[in-house]
Amino acid sequence: MSLLPRRLIAIFIVTTMTCAVMSQPPGNRRNAKPPTPPKKPALPNDPQLLDLHKEFVLKAEKLAVEYERKKQFDKAREVYESMVRLVPNFASAEAGLQRILGNQRIQDRKLVTVEANQMWQDSGVNLQADMPVHTEVKGSWKVVYETGPKGIEIPKEFQQRDGRIKLGSLIGVVVTSPTELKDARPFPVEHGKNFTANKTGRLFLRMFDVDHTDNEGKMLVLIQSTFAN
Repeated sequence: MSLLPRRLIAIFIVTTMTCAVMSQPPGNRRNAKPPTPPKKPALPNDPQLLDLHKEFVLKAEKLAVEYERKKQFDKAREVYESMVRLVPNFASAEAGLQRILGNQRIQDRKLVTVEANQMWQDSGVNLQADMPVHTEVKGSWKVVYETGPKGIEIPKEFQQRDGRIKLGSLIGVVVTSPTELKDARPFPVEHGKNFTANKTGRLFLRMFDVDHTDNEGKMLVLIQSTFAN
């Protein structure tokens, strides 16, 4: 092979390698500079405006702590997020926000047994208004009836407006006192589903039936939410 073709081959190899390197995205190059993070907004220079910032932060922090004490974590999170947006690098607000996010990730849990042959049973769980509640249900129970050819007429006081509730359904109510159980409007408690309490109060559970005394079986109900005090 002559010298000229060898030079042409060498030039072709160098050119090919150069094109391959140039065609790589910037993130694959050794000397590529990392992207510059966006700058956080600076505090105002105007003294009066700065005083307003300080006043807001002091009052907002008290409000956030109060929401935390009441376990109203959604409201506390909203306050801390407002503080972080308004006052950059404010350690107390950033720490509070991270604390709230951690609390919301770790929800309260309780496993409850619901007997088929009993009326309203106290779950021992206090739910918060407007807080999502997740339930997992396992078990089986038997609704027992002895009847003639006419069947059984369900009394009006037991007839449910919610079409999802049937004889033998697991139902629940949220009340602030056991005296409210008689007039409370129940809702179905289903496996793998969520519901939201319409008010803060105690969760009671039972089977939907007219006469519980002859029923058999039980349900295990796992309740997950951010419980109230």
